[in-house]
Amino acid sequence: MSLQRRPFIALFLSITTMAGLVACNGSSSTSTPDSTPQVSTTAAPQVSDGVFRLGLLIPQTGSVDGSGKSLTEVATNAIGIVNASGGILGRDIELVVRDEGSDSATALAAVDDFISEFHIDALIGPMSSPIALSVLPRLVENNIGSCSPTATAVSLASFPDNGLFVRTTPSDILASEAMAQLIGQTGVIETLVTYPDDPYGRAFVAEIRRSLAVQGIAIVNEVAYDTDSTDYAPIAQELTVNPNSVITLIGNSESGGRLLNSLVDTKSANKIIVNDALSQVDLSTNINLDSEMRQKIVGVAVDAFAGTDANNNALVPPFSAAVVDCVNLIALAAIASKSDTADVFMAQVPVVSRGGSGCNLFEECLALLEQSLNIDYNGVTGLLDLDPNGDPSRAQFVTFGFDDQGRSEFKERINVVASP
Repeated sequence: MSLQRRPFIALFLSITTMAGLVACNGSSSTSTPDSTPQVSTTAAPQVSDGVFRLGLLIPQTGSVDGSGKSLTEVATNAIGIVNASGGILGRDIELVVRDEGSDSATALAAVDDFISEFHIDALIGPMSSPIALSVLPRLVENNIGSCSPTATAVSLASFPDNGLFVRTTPSDILASEAMAQLIGQTGVIETLVTYPDDPYGRAFVAEIRRSLAVQGIAIVNEVAYDTDSTDYAPIAQELTVNPNSVITLIGNSESGGRLLNSLVDTKSANKIIVNDALSQVDLSTNINLDSEMRQKIVGVAVDAFAGTDANNNALVPPFSAAVVDCVNLIALAAIASKSDTADVFMAQVPVVSRGGSGCNLFEECLALLEQSLNIDYNGVTGLLDLDPNGDPSRAQFVTFGFDDQGRSEFKERINVVASP
């Protein structure tokens, strides 16, 4: 199965554009801040208005891959199931959709509408990590819960969200463990790591160090590269001095792609493990990409189609399961807590995702709650399990390589569980 029709898999890890789904800033300069924004710890008091409203903040670019079905429709259908089952506290969920846009200004304007005009109780989104970091202070200050199905930045794990933010897609923290797992499978005990010298790269490499240490793999050299450089030949030569070491390459499809091409140009014997943004790199024009070289490059990507029928991916938007999980988790948490106040029901979101009677669909979980049982909502993937911080603690990834046309292609699926 080719990854060519999945350009969106990589981009939330690299924090660049999501073709056909997310229109974020696509330049290599777009990155996660070094530190999280200052957030007021005094939330505005929330008064129930008798209506449970969900906001959906999503780039409104139409359908994905010509399927005719968008993530807005996925969310609408999920809410329809909840409402058909009695809604929340006897009331139907109302959905309000706004455009996330490609920058913080557009997203903040939408969030202000959600707050002042529609008085939403919770938000599905944001989709982009940089935009999530920019709008979360406003959401937290107004005591609005949020669940992102796609934002993966490391810095979101430590964001001071007062327990109001969760996500249903695996973070870069889990992605680093998947990469370390792949490196461990090569049998080597040492690696060289190269990463972009920017906030995104520095945060990611910190997780790579930790994950490699768990696998007992030593880092023999680290090279931070300038994302504005156009000549990575010297770095490529430095990384390939020892042909027995694995090279761990972190980057986006632009500067990381240029460095990957430079590594291919060396025709070295090194195995190269890359993060998911590199699945977008086009190596078709590199004359040095022969069959032997292709076999040395392996990447890890979030499985954007986890929980969907692999034979019908063309009919399903990416991250559909993650969107459904956000809707179901918020609804089940509100029902379990008997509250439509965000700081109350959001505290229950991690709780309903683990530790009780297992269930995969909303109706199954609701039936258990009606029997006064604790539930463990696993979602359609059967893998969902949020840690107390609201991050997935296990997930399914895919590995990819490059075909003889220099395009990324699917290899296999791997499951990853967060290290203690």
